[in-house]
Amino acid sequence: MPSNFTQHRFLCAALLMFVGLGFTGQASANDRPFLKAFTSEDAYPYNFQFKKQIKGLVYDIAKTLTGRAGYSLQTEAQPWTRALQTAKETPNVLVFSVARNPEREDAYYWIGPVTSSEVWLFKLKSRSDVQINSIDDVKNYVVGDIASSSTSALLAKHKAKIDPAPSNVSNCRKLKAGRVDLVPFDPNGIKIFLHTCGLKPEDIERVLHLPRDTSLYIALSKKSDKALVDQLQTEFQNMIKDKTIQRTHEQWKIDYKPVSL
Repeated sequence: MPSNFTQHRFLCAALLMFVGLGFTGQASANDRPFLKAFTSEDAYPYNFQFKKQIKGLVYDIAKTLTGRAGYSLQTEAQPWTRALQTAKETPNVLVFSVARNPEREDAYYWIGPVTSSEVWLFKLKSRSDVQINSIDDVKNYVVGDIASSSTSALLAKHKAKIDPAPSNVSNCRKLKAGRVDLVPFDPNGIKIFLHTCGLKPEDIERVLHLPRDTSLYIALSKKSDKALVDQLQTEFQNMIKDKTIQRTHEQWKIDYKPVSL
């Protein structure tokens, strides 16, 4: 029978091996190391949480991408500000779907663009007092937006009064209650957005298309292992070449704009 000292050394070695598996410190059920990802819970159709499961166009692409690179993907929904910050500070952690803007450029490695997302300002159709003819008019109104959203930075440059919220659900409720005058949203997900607070498509109207880069990315902290980033970027290019990206867009009935290689 081995001595207590030998048993102790064996247990320590086994523990170190377990902790050392993968970039996140644990093996998945299929013996692949897993990568951790953070995302928002209500950005339909790109990433959202339904019955405690993450779904969406970009989630499907991220899952396929990491699988091709030899990893399992473990994804957690968080408030967007926390998701961005956690991924920014933690090596080898993914975050999606992220708009690429000057404020974020140097904080992350970028994989993509994965898809594109137009953003419009919407108002209640009953709010005849809200008149928007150009982006310069937003300074006269309160805009409800998700905290740390890329659209907030754009609107702030035009002196809009931003009322930050943790989620699109909260924004929808504020719009319905008249606590904010406008909300930015992607028309692809507007029906789900309205459903969360009991509004119908005929209750609102588009008032202004926001002039911003429409591309969305998967991002990793600049603290991440560059070899991992290069591997994921290479696999992503392969997914473009073999039309995996295009087919995923077709499954979600989202227009695909091919990326030049």
